[in-house]
Amino acid sequence: MRDAMTPVIRVELLGGLGNQLFQAAAGLALAMRLGGQLEFDLWRFRKSGARSYAMEGLGHGALISGHRQSWAGRLAHRTWRRLRFGRPGAPPFWPGDVLTEASFAYDPRIEAISGSCYLSGYFQSEKYFQGVSQDVRERLSLLPLVSAPAKDFAKRLTGDTLAVHVRIGDFRSETAFTQVHGTLDAGYYRQALAHALAAAPAARIFVFSDTPEAIPNLMPPGASYEIVKGFPAVDDMYLMAQARHHIIANSTFSWWSAWFDPRPDKLVICPKQWFAADYLKNTDIRDLFPAGWITL
Repeated sequence: MRDAMTPVIRVELLGGLGNQLFQAAAGLALAMRLGGQLEFDLWRFRKSGARSYAMEGLGHGALISGHRQSWAGRLAHRTWRRLRFGRPGAPPFWPGDVLTEASFAYDPRIEAISGSCYLSGYFQSEKYFQGVSQDVRERLSLLPLVSAPAKDFAKRLTGDTLAVHVRIGDFRSETAFTQVHGTLDAGYYRQALAHALAAAPAARIFVFSDTPEAIPNLMPPGASYEIVKGFPAVDDMYLMAQARHHIIANSTFSWWSAWFDPRPDKLVICPKQWFAADYLKNTDIRDLFPAGWITL
């Protein structure tokens, strides 16, 4: 049983696997600094059409918060928000601090937290967990969820290999996603491949995509590559991380695949057009990419 004096770091999870990993990593780093207990709040996944919790079975050690799981808890939450009681972002009757992310850039206020805290936001920067990178890689490792066929396929990704991620599906098919994220064109992928192959001319190219039929239109004419198909999302992220070099999409999914590769001399190429042009004008992405990653 948790000691009453132990700080609790409760993290509101939302989005897909990539988003959840960022939120979990920020919470895990804070819990480690304070010697606290990490908890995940899953209330947002109860909404119709929402993504689902994707980290069950990982070694993060988080407890699942139950304050909104019951009918009474959900009613209390709706009433709390409707009557505007409490602090923005806080669950009903939360006794600790609340940190609601102020913007897309790194929020240094997290460094001043000294006790129990509720984290609400995306926290998409390595700066939130930079000092405990090895611990994050170990405790959020996808290996417990990876299938046997994927582990076998991973043997092919050893040596001089390049993983390329192409994400188009929901970014193009869902209007809300299109307005925020946009999609990357052939110009980005061809420039990125030219840069990567200049550094690693013998690299074997493996392409991962939710829309494999679009890949020939994005690759340079005559390029030799293999499209990897048939694996679930967790396997894809794991497999991309096994490659020696990485070209990522404007997606937290492929951000994490590159970050999970611990080699300090890896080549990672990422798009400076992380969001659709209009959205990017008002979004500060300076803290999104780790040092050494190349933006094109």
